[in-house]
Amino acid sequence: MNTQTLPLKQIRIDGGTQPRVEINEEVVAEYAEQLRQGAAFPPVTVFFDGAAWWLADGFHRYHAHRRVGRETMVADLHDGGLREAILYSVGANTEHGLRRTNEDKRKAVQTMLTHEIASMDENGNSWANRDIARRCCVDEKMVRRIREILTAAKPQLENAKISYTTKHGTKATMNTAKIGRSQSKRKKQYGGISPHAFKPVRTSEPYEPKAAIDLPYKPFYAANAIISVMGQELAVEIAEQILQITKGSE
Repeated sequence: MNTQTLPLKQIRIDGGTQPRVEINEEVVAEYAEQLRQGAAFPPVTVFFDGAAWWLADGFHRYHAHRRVGRETMVADLHDGGLREAILYSVGANTEHGLRRTNEDKRKAVQTMLTHEIASMDENGNSWANRDIARRCCVDEKMVRRIREILTAAKPQLENAKISYTTKHGTKATMNTAKIGRSQSKRKKQYGGISPHAFKPVRTSEPYEPKAAIDLPYKPFYAANAIISVMGQELAVEIAEQILQITKGSE
């Protein structure tokens, strides 16, 4: 590990290394004010794989630097790529920094259970509950409970339709039945409108802000992504709505 000053624009935060459910804007504002007053913060933690710098710890400090117009910040560099950064991030802030919430802890566990490149150990096997608990610094009972919830959610979200709000404020419906099918089995389409294009549904309902979800092409991972972004309670409500929709269309 070595410490360097990195340009903020080169530090990547889009790989799923954010260990928290959300950024605390009050903390960012407080850090930003301290920066304006000349305060010096500890280096953030970054993993470098020879091509990209992945932020693994220090997201509030990162956003505070951006807010005050800083172009660089000090970082402790570790060897490793996105996977190593994610595995580091799930155990961050357990002894210092802003205390983790229970939702943050659950997100860390869900990340190790569902992330496409971090959910397997060095031998290509799913992480054992005890290993996840140790890395995430949580009780093994929590890991077991979350694994059971995610496993139970899998069949509920298969062969279902999800209603969502587009970035233009219109309503649309996504058919998840084909999510997870092999790409090689899909016929190639050249030109024209994709047969899988979403069809917006006009509505008079007022626009409500929605969370953007990048759903993987596997039902199990798609379900986990919804739970990770929306939270367990809302995900269950969504699953219930899906069941009602599918029953009504039969």
